[in-house]
Amino acid sequence: MTEAGTLQVLDKLESMVDTRFADAQGDYRALIVLNLTDAPYTGVAILHVNMPLKSGSEPRPAAVWTPDGVRMPCQILNSRLEPISEWRMRDGSVHPMPEGSRRWQFDLAFWVENIPPRGYRVYCSEWSADELPLPLPPPKETPVRVREAIPHAGALPKEGTLSAHDAP
Repeated sequence: MTEAGTLQVLDKLESMVDTRFADAQGDYRALIVLNLTDAPYTGVAILHVNMPLKSGSEPRPAAVWTPDGVRMPCQILNSRLEPISEWRMRDGSVHPMPEGSRRWQFDLAFWVENIPPRGYRVYCSEWSADELPLPLPPPKETPVRVREAIPHAGALPKEGTLSAHDAP
């Protein structure tokens, strides 16, 4: 499948999957992991993050949980900060940022287990006081793709396989 096709599948999953986690504390995000291979996937998944930090905010560790509430190994890697004066939203609009704001770019690498072939699973990500290190160094590339999503109700469960219509 092309990268554009993969993004279309992720867009559809983002809008249709239930990304709520009742036990999450505070501000959290859902991480939709998509496996387009013909075999279950266990290993590292990587989300490339590009986010604004307002003046006075500092980078911090993150944690990732399965839909069943099991904390998975997770590390922030390749962290970089740079000053910014504005922020471009996904819809293309531009918002001015307060003085002292910075762009934080990093890779959120986390462990996933048994993602179904041609399927997906939703994980919960929150800021944490500590990291739970990965069991092995992360690869440069993984066969799965990850999309961050704002929590919302959806018609699809937190784990599933793609329908014949959605599958490549």
